[in-house]
Amino acid sequence: MSKRKITLKAIAQRAGLSIASVSRVIHTPHLTHRDTQSRVNQAISELNFDAKELFKNYHAVNQSNTILVIDNQLIPNSLINHGIEYKAKMEGYKLLYLRFIYFNENEIQQIISYTINHHLDGILIINDSPYLKRLLQFQHALPPIVLINQFSMSLPCIYFDHLSIGYQATEYLLSLGHRNIAILLAEEERNEVYQLFNGYQQALARANIMVNDKLIAYQSVSYSACKTALRTMMSSTQPPSAIICTDCLSLNFLDREQQSNSSSGYSISTESAICGVIDQCRAMKINIPERLSLLQFVHDNSHKPYQPLNHITAIYKPLFEMGEQAMLLLVSMLNCDQPIRLAKMIECELIIRHSTTKLNQ
Repeated sequence: MSKRKITLKAIAQRAGLSIASVSRVIHTPHLTHRDTQSRVNQAISELNFDAKELFKNYHAVNQSNTILVIDNQLIPNSLINHGIEYKAKMEGYKLLYLRFIYFNENEIQQIISYTINHHLDGILIINDSPYLKRLLQFQHALPPIVLINQFSMSLPCIYFDHLSIGYQATEYLLSLGHRNIAILLAEEERNEVYQLFNGYQQALARANIMVNDKLIAYQSVSYSACKTALRTMMSSTQPPSAIICTDCLSLNFLDREQQSNSSSGYSISTESAICGVIDQCRAMKINIPERLSLLQFVHDNSHKPYQPLNHITAIYKPLFEMGEQAMLLLVSMLNCDQPIRLAKMIECELIIRHSTTKLNQ
């Protein structure tokens, strides 16, 4: 059902407020009481009005040198953040962080109103989120936006090509003579997981190898899940000779249902996932790489708790560079420079170490 056009009078009647009070909530929410804001937003929700019509198109008035960072990462203060902060300081911008992962529709509307009316120069959004589509409805009233760590057709973005990453990892192991290549993945419904798996499939298809479902394990990015998956695979009649241990890919949000349904908790650390694989190999006396070649995805080169991880072949994902490039793209947009590309892919690097070897060598 399409939403009806909105009038201040109808909202005021529903909320039991004056038209002037409703106007102040919409146009200067920082000058109104929180209870008044709640009543107005509740009225809009109940009347099924399209709130975006209340807000005029964005026009830069006074430069505040302030960038809003909407951070949907479960990992606080990641390398993406460090990259953003480094470039922001160099370019003379201040950063205002906002995280609203588990908010309801009414609260999201309040935050959108706040954002629109606080004269920010630009917005950086780290990762996809459940409310992104809602935010895009108000894009006309918002300053320039750049989406980080997620490809988008609707927004300028800085992203990794997970299809290429999956293909590169699989192709490398195939070049060593491996045919039974296992892969540990996150949630199947995520777009980046879908792309990663497609890259894995394409590499196998090019080598005329059929996908073996027993060598694929979803929901396997935590320590315990990786241990269980590897134990099952290595005990089968066709165990893998190589395994790709992925991460949470986007360091992305979790909704309440995913969190509550996880009996062992959800690990956002690539390190805990790979350590689960290593510990299970130790328990089963599986030598790496003689019996099992191991390739992981990393965001950083150092793994202090597990020294052997420094010797694992890896796809290195430069998150710091991603943060830098996102900030530079936004600055170019604010300076009215026309960037050549509004969607920029960050290249990943294959780092070959001692955890992979040619089959039967």
